[in-house]
Amino acid sequence: MVLDTAVTPSTPVWLQNHDLNSVDAVKAWVQHSGWGALVVNPGASARLESALAGADHYNASAAMTLIESTGRQVVAEMLYVSSALTTTAQAVARQYAQIQVTNFQATDDPAQQQPNYAALIHPVGFVTVDVAPAGFTMSPVMSTFGYLAILLSIIGVLIMWKMTSFPFFARVRFCDLALMWPVLLLGLALVLSFYQALAFLAFRGPNFNSQALTYTTATFFKFWFTGTAVAFSLGLWLFNWFLHLTPQLMALPSICTVIPNVLSTVSTFELAPKFYRIMYAMPFYNGSSLILYILTGAHPTIGRNVGVLVAEIVAMTALLTLSIWIRQICVLRGISDAHGWFHGSRYYHSHIPYYKDVRADAEHQAESLPPRRAGVEIVDYDDDGVSLTTGNLGV
Repeated sequence: MVLDTAVTPSTPVWLQNHDLNSVDAVKAWVQHSGWGALVVNPGASARLESALAGADHYNASAAMTLIESTGRQVVAEMLYVSSALTTTAQAVARQYAQIQVTNFQATDDPAQQQPNYAALIHPVGFVTVDVAPAGFTMSPVMSTFGYLAILLSIIGVLIMWKMTSFPFFARVRFCDLALMWPVLLLGLALVLSFYQALAFLAFRGPNFNSQALTYTTATFFKFWFTGTAVAFSLGLWLFNWFLHLTPQLMALPSICTVIPNVLSTVSTFELAPKFYRIMYAMPFYNGSSLILYILTGAHPTIGRNVGVLVAEIVAMTALLTLSIWIRQICVLRGISDAHGWFHGSRYYHSHIPYYKDVRADAEHQAESLPPRRAGVEIVDYDDDGVSLTTGNLGV
């Protein structure tokens, strides 16, 4: 029996899979795409019958194998999948034991009156195998905490840039601004994600989990660049908002960005109704999924995760270019000031005059000038005998 989704995506249910013919095949399937599996080991019935017939040695744990993969989604596996596997195995063992005891009480065969009582009372047990272990201490919040620290650091820098970048928009060309801001954001994302990768290496060491994949140099760079993609996309997204919002509204996009991203990694939205599948677009979720695959090799969805992050980076970069153009127009025309207050606000203060006031002043000055003479005076040159007034052109 395997724990899988009958209709993707949906809540996992117990299904019978006849295409998996060995324990190794089941392990590979769970690691790649499944939530878990319950496997009845070959020869379990024969070993139990031998024990009930009087054999001295019997290992009940060899009857079933529970296969899970905590590296797929740590919180969902710990809260629901692992408990579902264990509860099902215990229910099977309890019911089978009741059947065995009832059959033993009803039998009159003297040859079956001296069984292995341990096998009679506890005929079925199980062992649990984690094919992609990510159940170490900080695994549920490891990537979440790292990305949250990066995001909060970026927010502080973006607010500073928002408040101090007025001279750039007033004096620097648009093409230079459109190149400068994405490059600065990319550099900031590289630095912060580098610290995150170092922090994880320092906390757990190269062998952070004896059952998981080894933390190699390649793992470090994958960890680093994944964090860079997450931080870069979020930085572009927030800076688009910060460029145009007034100071009292700048907390709104920060809150609306932080909360959904954190929930996408610490909740089990994959098991929730379809409405919550919007979490698939969250950078935190895609980054965490990539990190879990890098560290455990479980549930490879690299194409989807990388594709979402790249698409968000491209879209946010294009949107930031438009935002920079709009912001520069607002600055040069005196529509908004250094802090983002717009003309007409009580807090507005800009040394650049409002463009409509400039136009009104120019029209007022034009109206105050004396009118020009409508006629044109023509004076002939007498020495050459040519006259424009009489029409004599000397021909």
